[in-house]
Amino acid sequence: MDILHKKDKEETKKKLIAATGEIFMTKGYSALKASRIAYVAGVSKTLIYRYFGNVQELFKVYLSQKDFWISLEDHVDALLEANRHDSGRELAKSILESQIAYFFQNKEMQQIMRWQISEPNVIARSLADSRERLGEEMLGISDPHFKDSGVNFRALLAVIVPGIYYLVLNAKVNGSTFCGIDINKSEDIKEVQKAVNLMVDWAYEKAGS
Repeated sequence: MDILHKKDKEETKKKLIAATGEIFMTKGYSALKASRIAYVAGVSKTLIYRYFGNVQELFKVYLSQKDFWISLEDHVDALLEANRHDSGRELAKSILESQIAYFFQNKEMQQIMRWQISEPNVIARSLADSRERLGEEMLGISDPHFKDSGVNFRALLAVIVPGIYYLVLNAKVNGSTFCGIDINKSEDIKEVQKAVNLMVDWAYEKAGS
């Protein structure tokens, strides 16, 4: 019975998370009400409070499953250990390249970013802070390489990462090109990934010279 109960609980949680995502994607954050989520999930709304505490905590679980950076959290220690040998150079390129592909393909992540910058609230700030904490851990292996080099790698990433967000959203929302780049074309995505890799390489080489 315990095994069956646990299975039922996990299935119910999945339904509630999926329902939360469906409502968020179609009606926005303000439409996330316990009764509506429960109706879409086909379960009692008391289960939201039993399994998640409240709607806000349920939404946080949904966000953590869809956000590219938060999804790396469970793997960060292994990633850092495997990439200390080059001060995180290849790790930076790999993560940024993956971020471009993930963000381009994932409509939910795109909606999350639009929501985060247009409807500031405690949950959006919490998500941003979680990304920052993860970033601090990763930058910990690159900081020594750039110390006193005159190259601010953090500032470079502060331009690259939001640039990726804007480039994708501009193409997805407006269908627009940017500097003649149409990221809806696979060949142009590859060119953007190549450009990001070049910027990372240039920064590391400049700091090392």
